[in-house]
Amino acid sequence: MASMPPHRGHQAHFAEFLGGETEMNRTIGLRGILGAAALALMPMALHAEQTTIRMWTFLNPEGSTVREKVLGKLISNFEASHPDIRVRTEQQVWDQMTPKFMAASGAGSAPDVIWVNSDLLGVVINSGALADIGSAFTAEDLADLDNPLVQSAMVEGKVYGVGQSYMIFGLIARQKFLDEAGVDAAAIRTWADLDAAAKKLTKRSGNSVERWGLCQDLGMTKIDPGLLLAHLLTNDGDRPAFGQTGRADWSNDRGLAGIRHVTSLIEEGVSPREGLNWTNDEMYDQFSAGRCAMITGASVRIGSLQKATGDDDIAFIPYPSDDGAAPSRQAISNWTTSVWEGSKHKEAAAQFVAYLVSPEADALWVTEGGTLPARASTARKLAQFLDKPTHRYMRAAGDYIRSSGWVPPFGADISGYRDDMNRAIQQVVMNGTDPKQALEQAEQAYNARHGY
Repeated sequence: MASMPPHRGHQAHFAEFLGGETEMNRTIGLRGILGAAALALMPMALHAEQTTIRMWTFLNPEGSTVREKVLGKLISNFEASHPDIRVRTEQQVWDQMTPKFMAASGAGSAPDVIWVNSDLLGVVINSGALADIGSAFTAEDLADLDNPLVQSAMVEGKVYGVGQSYMIFGLIARQKFLDEAGVDAAAIRTWADLDAAAKKLTKRSGNSVERWGLCQDLGMTKIDPGLLLAHLLTNDGDRPAFGQTGRADWSNDRGLAGIRHVTSLIEEGVSPREGLNWTNDEMYDQFSAGRCAMITGASVRIGSLQKATGDDDIAFIPYPSDDGAAPSRQAISNWTTSVWEGSKHKEAAAQFVAYLVSPEADALWVTEGGTLPARASTARKLAQFLDKPTHRYMRAAGDYIRSSGWVPPFGADISGYRDDMNRAIQQVVMNGTDPKQALEQAEQAYNARHGY
């Protein structure tokens, strides 16, 4: 467990403040005056003992999603065990939060605790905006938390944060729709298998579509990486989609295959054209409403989707590949919970960050929040829970991470690539732009914005 320094209780403070036994010859009036004065000053003493730390996150601890409920519960538990610390959450837009934090850090007004997007973690660490919180963890903690995304927050022995909402992107499908269409999720191993499955899953009524076979979020804000990135990352050899500095190389054979694949699904009527305007939340809403049998999405969302659909049997399927020998590579993602270097309350903030990945908290994130275990010990202790059919998606996502997960090059700023890729797809579908030209323009726009 993360080590927490002891703190002083309010009752002990009040005992000292009020003093010992009163003398017998004190008058009742004097005792009354002193007692009233002491009572009047008690709120001031409470206030003096208490530290408030500000936290930026995209979750609302008073919200209704499963992760929001877990966060709210963990904040309450932490405050109950640390009466001298209060956590004030300031909810932010997830895809704007990290750049906004960088600006606030430069202005000296950043929050004490920040949830950093993994796409930008190296950049934020290199900027000097994050504090080393290694002292909040024991050696046993760090060994238990050892995974690629925690490792990415450790530089030269310093710990700049720990992961939350560990996830990978892939295909999400309701098992009952797969069964109705006679589709075996385990048999979706090649891109051709996916195309065939999407056709079978599409339910039509005359010229109308009642349920789409595969929905994609292809809008310009709040979107998840999808099929195009999977094509680009797989078998990239000496031409990686992102170089060590983050420079893009997309207008190649892999990129062309990917963009043609995405657009063909729309042209063939198994993926909705409306998806060109969807955010990921809008796509998840369509899935929850039964309008999409299968979607591209984040493994961490399945817990909320089970609740929204009332259906616990939702499958997570890795992105297939050309030959089916192994899944396509895909981005691993998380939110790294960190402490601002400029915080006046670093110790309190570090205690809270450490608590969010404590054994107690990790178990809650998994069992009630639907996230993957951050600790190896949690995975062992919850083995029976993870083996239940309703939680098999966690196993599937964990296996996909181990076999084909991709982490951006450390220190590379790859922000905005999702928007650039979707813009290329939109140009092909809506304007008839040549796929290679659309990819070249997207690649050039991304590289120019990042100074390459």
